[in-house]
Amino acid sequence: MMTLRTLTLTVTCVVSLVMPVAQAAPASDPPLPTLVEPNQTQSPSVYAARREALMKAMGDGVAVIYAEGEDDAAGYRQSSDFLYLTGVVERGAILVLAPSERTYREFLLLANRDPEAERWTGEREPLTAALRAKYGFEKVSRSGQLMGLLMDLGSRSPTFWQVMRPRAGGDAKPKDLEIYSKVQARVPGIATKTLGWTLAMMRARHDAQELAIMQRSIRITEEGHRAAWAAVKPGATEGEVRAEAERVWRALGSRRPAYESIVGSGPNATILHYPRSERSMQDGELLLMDMACEYAHYAADITRTLPVNGRFTAEQRKVYDTVLKAQAAAFALVKPGAYYEDLDKAARKVIEDAGYGDYFIHGLGHFVGLDVHDAGAYHRPLEAGMVLTLEPGIYIPEKKLGVRIEDQVLVTANGARILSDGLPRTADDVERWMAERRPTAKR
Repeated sequence: MMTLRTLTLTVTCVVSLVMPVAQAAPASDPPLPTLVEPNQTQSPSVYAARREALMKAMGDGVAVIYAEGEDDAAGYRQSSDFLYLTGVVERGAILVLAPSERTYREFLLLANRDPEAERWTGEREPLTAALRAKYGFEKVSRSGQLMGLLMDLGSRSPTFWQVMRPRAGGDAKPKDLEIYSKVQARVPGIATKTLGWTLAMMRARHDAQELAIMQRSIRITEEGHRAAWAAVKPGATEGEVRAEAERVWRALGSRRPAYESIVGSGPNATILHYPRSERSMQDGELLLMDMACEYAHYAADITRTLPVNGRFTAEQRKVYDTVLKAQAAAFALVKPGAYYEDLDKAARKVIEDAGYGDYFIHGLGHFVGLDVHDAGAYHRPLEAGMVLTLEPGIYIPEKKLGVRIEDQVLVTANGARILSDGLPRTADDVERWMAERRPTAKR
């Protein structure tokens, strides 16, 4: 971790984007909230408050939110909407909200136990008072009771809410709409409505505890970058660099990378989602590293581009400085009320004016939170508490030259500040860092 001062950028000079590099956690970083192990979740009261806010937006009716997590190399990763509202990481769980009910307004339904499966994957807890206290629900039952529960609730409050934003891909009907259709076939008069962007906007506005976790995720990511950078030199492989970062993340408490690490040298730096990390780096090339970890379910997202031999060529420096200038132009506009499309336009103009417009082939950035590409409404103005990336890039395949610089930015009440302020960012500082640290690099 590093000893840094919090830095607020100005737009008049790219040099103002420089951050010092040191070795310990900044005193200004907020303290972590208490995390509940073994799943690195927060207190049940945090999730209960979020459910209460969502039910207030509903007013009446019924909502069903399914756990739709997926397996990855680190195990089961809970779907973010469900995790945000419950803190429950069990497969097959279901949340039912019914704000107009008099006594019990929220219900957690868990999948049936399977003793044979549990011998392979671990024992699950029975439905006891201890389990209810652990998750903060008064009503916990098995998922087989879902249909009867919805028929009962729907008969008294005949509006079913689609809470989660539908996914664009795939032909399958969303699970909530599928169960709603089954209930409507048995209980006439139930209408289906959408809450639109309500939950997405809730998730996009991060509270102080979330921001503290996100800052820790960023600091761990930065530590991994520093370890990886020390391995950068001609003849070393992209895989060595990647492995160093991921080793450090795990050692510092991260359970998984936030996404598949992108570590590409030379021609691979021009491939946006280069997946393999298997090439040997060559003298005179650039290495692009888009890699970050997840901590306590919150993602980081940082990209840096380095000269493999420690020194930028004149052309590489020109491209690098243009990308950094484009990022600064976008950052200058970040504040409550600003629109993402205006940030994108400002960065794009810098790159176009420099003659590289055809080589900036992706959007400027995205929201970050429980997912690396997190929930949020890009068509709405920014609000305090939102975190987004600014990641302009220039990719010139015919010259085997690619540069991207990516940082996480917090929208504050009066403007913005960079959260990922612990790594060198100007060309001069990158070169200086590599000159100072490379003698201790390991092969």
